[in-house]
Amino acid sequence: MSYLKLFRKEALRQQYKSQEFGDSVIQQPLLLDKALLVMIIAVCFMLFLAVIYPFVSTERFNLAAHESNYFPIVSPVPIVVERHLHPDGSRINREQVITQVRSFDVASRVEQTDLISSNETGVYFSMLNAGTTAQAFQAFAKILRMNNEHLFFFTLSGAKSEQLKPGQLVKLKAGHHQAKGKVHSVVGPFQQGIMNIGIQLEPAYDVAVLHPSAAVRLELSVKRNNFFALLREGSK
Repeated sequence: MSYLKLFRKEALRQQYKSQEFGDSVIQQPLLLDKALLVMIIAVCFMLFLAVIYPFVSTERFNLAAHESNYFPIVSPVPIVVERHLHPDGSRINREQVITQVRSFDVASRVEQTDLISSNETGVYFSMLNAGTTAQAFQAFAKILRMNNEHLFFFTLSGAKSEQLKPGQLVKLKAGHHQAKGKVHSVVGPFQQGIMNIGIQLEPAYDVAVLHPSAAVRLELSVKRNNFFALLREGSK
């Protein structure tokens, strides 16, 4: 075997190893380039959407249920609420017994127990805990008046009149209770930016959001102008 052949074999083997090493060195930048290209395309697509499509954000406002939604249950004399005969959110009928109370007749000095019946058909909500004293004509329970349109009225503060329009979709939240609906009517704003709004709720809503004492938040989706619309407004 000649030295020339040995040299050629070693040279070929070394060349082969260099090609393997060269392949691995070449492939690494290609993968990085592809990943970088995908990232650039994704960023460009997001910028395109931001420029073309309007922005959508959620605004939240405080709501208070209007007294016109309820029929108050009161007593002309001071009483002690012994127990509520129905849990909050229960549907009751007219003339149905709803609350057991205790009163004290000053003239006869006799304590007596009475059962209070509802004068309205609707949904029952207690306003005082059992064992609490209610003063004369203080509401110790309220009956939510129901209607076929599921239309209820609220007072709202902190919003501008142009932010609310009839037909606009809204969401009501009170803790983990919620209901969806749409704006029916808007009246105001009055002093201190307070407005009266009617909201028509979708059927199968959680009636707990309509508790007279519930801290209700109105969520409103607002569309912001896209980039080009903002530029047009700025040029005016």
